[in-house]
Amino acid sequence: MPYLFVESPHRTVVGRRIDVVVIHTMESAERVGAALACAQWFASSASEVSAHYCVDSDIVVQCVREEDVAWHARGGNTNSIGIELAGFARQKTAEWNDDYSRAVLARAAELTADICLRHDIPFRRLRPAEIVARHRGLCGHVDVSAAFGKSDHWDPGPAFPWTRFLRLARESSVVESARKA
Repeated sequence: MPYLFVESPHRTVVGRRIDVVVIHTMESAERVGAALACAQWFASSASEVSAHYCVDSDIVVQCVREEDVAWHARGGNTNSIGIELAGFARQKTAEWNDDYSRAVLARAAELTADICLRHDIPFRRLRPAEIVARHRGLCGHVDVSAAFGKSDHWDPGPAFPWTRFLRLARESSVVESARKA
C-alpha cells in the first residue's frame, strides 16, 4: 500500500530479510497529526532515530523503506520493521480502549497484516529468547530491550492489548488475502 513518505536520513541502506515487526509508542499525545509530527522528528538531523512507519488515528506515514534498516530498537534493527503508534507506554487498559486508540490499533493492524503477508511473518508474539534465536513474529520494543540489553525502553507498555491487536491483524490479513484472490 502506498503511504505518505517523509524520509528519515537515520537509516542504513541494505537489502535484507525481514523477520520481525516491532511495535513502539511515540511517547506523544494521542492527537490528529501525531504520525506526521513523529515522521518530521525522524526526518530532522537532531533525532538520530527512525522507524519504518508512524501511525495515528487518521494516517500512516512511512519514514524508511522496508528494505533499509531503521534505527528504532537497538540490537533488533537488522531484521525488523518498526511501527510507531501514537500514545504512551504508560497508557492503561481503558486508555487503549478509547475511540482514538481503537482507531490507531485498527490502522496499525492493517499495516501489520500487509507487512506480515508480504514477508511471510507469522502472526505471533515473540518473547525475548525467541528474538535472540531469530524466530519470526511480532514483539514490542520492550522485548527487544530485554533480548539484547541495549536500551531500557518498555513500550508499548504492559497494558498494550496484544491479544486484540493480533486478532485485528489476523482479521485484516484474511480480508487482504481475499481481496487479492
